Amino acid sequence: MTADTKKTIAAVSSVVWSALLTVMKFIVGIITGSLGILSEALHSALDLLAALGSLFAVRIAARPADDEHPYGHGKVENLMALVETALLLGTAVWVVMEAAERLLSNNPEALHVETSIWAFAVVIVSIVVDINRAAMLKRVAKETKSAALEADAAHFASDIWSSAAVLLGITGAACVGFTEPGTALHWLLLRADVLASLGVVILILHICWELGMKAVNNLMDKSDGEAAEKIRNLMKTRMPAYPVTRMRVREVGLKVYAEIEVAVPRELHVDTAHEIADAIEELIAAAIPDAETMVHMQPGNTPDDTPELLIRRIALTHRFGVHGLVLMHAEQGLIIFTDLELPPNATLEGWHVAIQAFRSEVQRKLNADSVVVHVEPDVREIPTFRTPIPTDWENKVRQAMISLGAPLPTSIKLYTKAESRLCIVSIPTEFSLNVQESHERVSSINKRLRAQLPDVAKIIVTYE
Repeated sequence: MTADTKKTIAAVSSVVWSALLTVMKFIVGIITGSLGILSEALHSALDLLAALGSLFAVRIAARPADDEHPYGHGKVENLMALVETALLLGTAVWVVMEAAERLLSNNPEALHVETSIWAFAVVIVSIVVDINRAAMLKRVAKETKSAALEADAAHFASDIWSSAAVLLGITGAACVGFTEPGTALHWLLLRADVLASLGVVILILHICWELGMKAVNNLMDKSDGEAAEKIRNLMKTRMPAYPVTRMRVREVGLKVYAEIEVAVPRELHVDTAHEIADAIEELIAAAIPDAETMVHMQPGNTPDDTPELLIRRIALTHRFGVHGLVLMHAEQGLIIFTDLELPPNATLEGWHVAIQAFRSEVQRKLNADSVVVHVEPDVREIPTFRTPIPTDWENKVRQAMISLGAPLPTSIKLYTKAESRLCIVSIPTEFSLNVQESHERVSSINKRLRAQLPDVAKIIVTYE
């Protein structure tokens, strides 16, 4: 069942019960002359109008977005919540005026209430009905984030207490005949019905304040902060390389509209930036259903080079590759160790000046006490294998991974060039691992997989 269907069913149910209770309360209120019951009847009549308005608002809000309403029609529920607030305020004003007239009247008949079993019955039935439908509406409103149904649920929750106040009032009116005229208890019980109606007013005003402020805040796009905080945490944990510099989030019912500005390297190609934006939108959509995200890429400030990055930049200017880079902060000063990659047939005599220039520049820019270099041949060739490739090679790799208890490969690709062979085994990314743990995990699988398979190809296990 869709959210719109749930809201419609709840709204129709609310209308039916409001109509029944309104008719019952008006009949009993007129018969008994109870201001408390009449105020409840008027309250229920306005609740009926509000329920009809909520049904109308729910139907309008279910309409899809269009050119005139690009963010949908959900705000109509907040408008209806304001209308309900105004109706409740009107009820409160009428009850206060009627109560003041009765309390200030010199006519004892103005305070008389004709109690009967029907007065008690209608109030008790009203309480039972309101308990059930308030719980139902509150549940559906929470599931669908419906402002209109939430307003209805608040109304009927307040009706429970106001009906209880009325029940107390007519009980007092029924007991007034057992008290001595002129006593404080007689005076209090004689006015119990009117005082109960004022208790209803206090509850109505409290509900009006809560509903009105919430409707105004929603109409002014005030976010509750939950969705925004969730998005910020997602970006920090899942995409720390692209910090959020600005974010605006608006919530309309179940829909969340997020506009995010993230800082990215200035050198990014537009296609790459587009791929990153798509990944951010998919990440948020997976965490927040019905979210629509607009991502804006902002060129970030280029951070200062770390010592490691600076050394690699210097090496590239001298046409070196580097690996095995280690920085040691000793008591005597900074010591830098690195392996320089040179062509295998290069002579030390030919590269001596370049090596010394590299050491000198690194030492000067990092204020290092010593720069220790180790020269290695730059060999980047895939080894050759003379053993024929089995026809079911992919199946052999997959079965070997199963026997090792490793994750099932998402892809197995074999690349050949003459007798040089490379097999790349991709496995699902394990997001729960940090970098060190993932490195150890893949290295362990690599080592055990090579031991399981014949000497046919160089095997590299990697995350997809």
